[in-house]
Amino acid sequence: MWETLTKYYCIDWIALVLNATAIYRLGQKRKAGFALGVVANLTWIAFGLLAHSVATVVACTIFVVLNAKGWWNWSADASTP
Repeated sequence: MWETLTKYYCIDWIALVLNATAIYRLGQKRKAGFALGVVANLTWIAFGLLAHSVATVVACTIFVVLNAKGWWNWSADASTP
């Protein structure tokens, strides 16, 4: 069983924790949630490459862009008086 849980060097577990934390931070209206989302999705991309999952890599690449756009939009809104 341990081998099943660590098959991908725990990268999937790290990505899961990062993603959950990112969503939690966004729920608290914290801009850092977007940065955590980028890191989480980069971690998911690493997992997707190890697991040979093209769909995971494509989806998480899109999510990285959306998180970066969210960060950008939030920063732009904060600078507008």
